[in-house]
Amino acid sequence: MKTLIQNYTSALSTEPMYINRCLTETGFESVLWTEPNISAFDAFDYTKPDLFIGHYKFLTQDIVKYLAGNKNVSLALNVTGANEQELEQIENLVELGVNMPLVFSNLYQPTATFKTKDVKFVHLYPAADVFLPINNVPEYSVDNCILTIEDGPLTQEVKKDKESYHVFSFNGGSGYADFELDVASMTSFYQRYKTIHIAGDINLATSQVLFDSMLKAKEVKIKVPENQQQKLDEILSLLFVETPEKKDLKDILRDQIKTKHNCFRRVARLFRSLKIKEVAQKMEEISDKL
Repeated sequence: MKTLIQNYTSALSTEPMYINRCLTETGFESVLWTEPNISAFDAFDYTKPDLFIGHYKFLTQDIVKYLAGNKNVSLALNVTGANEQELEQIENLVELGVNMPLVFSNLYQPTATFKTKDVKFVHLYPAADVFLPINNVPEYSVDNCILTIEDGPLTQEVKKDKESYHVFSFNGGSGYADFELDVASMTSFYQRYKTIHIAGDINLATSQVLFDSMLKAKEVKIKVPENQQQKLDEILSLLFVETPEKKDLKDILRDQIKTKHNCFRRVARLFRSLKIKEVAQKMEEISDKL
């Protein structure tokens, strides 16, 4: 089996990169489509995939045309962010002849407003990317690091009683932050701070940043708008389970991320939903050893 993966990496997600890496690390053929100037027909004809994983925002007419004419290539489409009308249009791809066994979303049940009606819909939560390298950064230690996407009331609230802090923004061109970067680059900075504060909308607070930071930082605190706190609590209760272990809570959560919320576990879920059991089983075996 061979997989072609569209590079829909964003400031808050390395999902296509870690799906590709999980596959190649376990001996399955996979190609990450990173060159946007290559035409869809050239990309498909060159790689000859059995499965194409992409994002609805980058689904071009040429991609649809190729898939409609090549039913031996199945499509697993990330529909995170799609509204009701867009999901209806996505479902129409099946009528055009596209072999689309499922769509998936990185949103959690409490925050997923819309779903497909006739095509299988899978929740594929964000995950800790175990492949992200820690690059060399200057040696320093600061008490607080505030992760945000805007200089709004929540950011100001976290800042107000802090004497020592840096603000990191995942929104390029913000102008208010000490650093502007993405989730991959942030990996190199977690250990430079005593406490990481994630301040913002629930979609930021429960993104890949949550898992990467809790796995790699010394301490993580989350601040969301008051009207989103209940949903945040619901999501956290979905992700983490109580345990009788007599360990520090941080260590318990870190252990659960390693075993249940790593990228191998997420890729296993995707391929089990696609009924490709060989890949799913291999991913699960590796996840159990992390």
